[in-house]
Amino acid sequence: MSSPEHAAEDLLARAALASPADVFADGADLDHAKAGADLLVAAKLAKFADDGRTQITITNAGRYWALHGGYFAFLKEEPPSGGGGGRSRNPELEETRLMLMRLRLNTFWWSFGISIAGFLISIVSLIVAFSLGGRLFGGV
Repeated sequence: MSSPEHAAEDLLARAALASPADVFADGADLDHAKAGADLLVAAKLAKFADDGRTQITITNAGRYWALHGGYFAFLKEEPPSGGGGGRSRNPELEETRLMLMRLRLNTFWWSFGISIAGFLISIVSLIVAFSLGGRLFGGV
């Protein structure tokens, strides 16, 4: 019984032995081999090594799972939301987060500029006070 999951299991084992591994090397069903490679890349267990997407190289996470039971062990261990760690983010919330980060950076530069201007004004004030000396207070 050939499925994309079985193809991913075989491909992960081959990539663990010799990386980069050819996706279509075993002569199996091409659709299942391609789907298996896509599953490994989506789960961040491997990445494509060439622009044609015919070879994959194994990642550190993929090497770990190859040594600890393969792709099916990975499926049993990981939650259905996907592997690779991190939480899935809503694209709208991600866009809002990036917009707020830009606003924070813009605000930082404005406050930084005002601080520099205040520093320069205080330096000018000190220079004026020392150059005029006692004349400001009724001296010579």
